[in-house]
Amino acid sequence: MAPPFLPETTKLAYCIGAQKAGTTWLYEMLRTSNEIHFSRNKELHYFDVISGKAEQVFNLRINAVKTLAKELISEHGAKNRRRLKVLTELTDLLSIYTDDEGEHGAYLTYLLQGFTGQRVICDITPAYAILDAREFAEMGKLGQASFIFIMRDPIDRMWSQIRMAVSSDHSQFSDFQHACEVRAQHLIDSNRLANLERANYRRTILELEAAIPRHRIKYVFYEDLFHARTMRDICTFLKIAPLTPKAGLHSNTGRHAMLPEILKDQFRGAFSPQYEFILDRFKSATPARWHINGARQGAA
Repeated sequence: MAPPFLPETTKLAYCIGAQKAGTTWLYEMLRTSNEIHFSRNKELHYFDVISGKAEQVFNLRINAVKTLAKELISEHGAKNRRRLKVLTELTDLLSIYTDDEGEHGAYLTYLLQGFTGQRVICDITPAYAILDAREFAEMGKLGQASFIFIMRDPIDRMWSQIRMAVSSDHSQFSDFQHACEVRAQHLIDSNRLANLERANYRRTILELEAAIPRHRIKYVFYEDLFHARTMRDICTFLKIAPLTPKAGLHSNTGRHAMLPEILKDQFRGAFSPQYEFILDRFKSATPARWHINGARQGAA
């Protein structure tokens, strides 16, 4: 059976970025357009898995299928209904990984399920930001694909991610603020901050532009994302009718905790190459928050 092809009138768009950078909010906004088709699963994790950079995602999905299969009951009736529904969803999703290298028919088949001729087909998998030029080039071959890359101020994004991680930690902690600070200090002491792939905007931009023509890339700052003009720009880039952001809608804001100045300065040191690159690259188009957070204490 020949692999499916994207219709000439339809373009494929990928949305990539780091954790806590607004991709979920953008997904919810774009879903309101009748000109965009999404698969039934939000984050497909196709190209990062087949490139060998997200084996943990693949293994989690495989193990979930095995667990559900073991839970099936040898009885007639409705008891297996929910498990079988989830099992079907998971096995269908796992089918995207069944092609030989260099072929993407199974991925496109899954992506096109329910497609009714929309102008844009969208795959929002933020983790694609860790890919290299070789993978981006392969992605770009599918329907002359375009890319939206969302970037958030490195310090704010990291602190938000830490708060989310602590909130989801089911172990008991008596002081949320203190738990966040401990986790932050651990990241600093282990020298992991400067090596976070999805937070390395410089690397992603250079790899992306080595493979994809500039006019097929849309850079968006999280700090601007919720403005009407930014949504108009994104819709223009996708060549769809304008969408209006819902007033006051920010997804996954999380619990509050204050980032101490001493930790903030250590974050600033770890992320200084990112600030320098982005501020030099985008200059006045860079949101004010980046200029403030990227400035060293005591600098003019």
